[in-house]
Amino acid sequence: MLFTLPFLAVLSIISLIDLQSLRIPDPLVVVLFGLGVLKMVLEGSYASSLAGFLTLFGFFLLLHLLFPKGMGFGDVKLAGSIGLFLGFRLGVLSAFLAFISGGLVGVVLVVLRRKTLKDPLPFGPFLALGALLGLFFGERMLSWYFGMFFP
Repeated sequence: MLFTLPFLAVLSIISLIDLQSLRIPDPLVVVLFGLGVLKMVLEGSYASSLAGFLTLFGFFLLLHLLFPKGMGFGDVKLAGSIGLFLGFRLGVLSAFLAFISGGLVGVVLVVLRRKTLKDPLPFGPFLALGALLGLFFGERMLSWYFGMFFP
């Protein structure tokens, strides 16, 4: 829990910047990456952290390559850093929650005619929200979900 507050503080700053400029600054992502490395080393969670990084970075890189106007490379780096910090299970859950929350907000904005389907919507804040939810509620969410299928 030593790194939780700095992790959340940097995610908050990234969210505000992304909302204003549609950009995620590399220096802030480097800070998150560094926090993830420190956490991994101190907790000895090498396998989970590296799997989280590789899975989220790889998946978001694929999205970026397939839809470069829809997913920026800043989102790719941010997702990888979140995966490194949270580990595989919580990282994947946080990405899922980011897509769900981003999709819901996007639909509401289109229905309210605040945005069109062609307007950009910064994804960094949704990645941050997914990370926040995964960090604080992720284990309970996963236990509930898997408990439905494997009681």
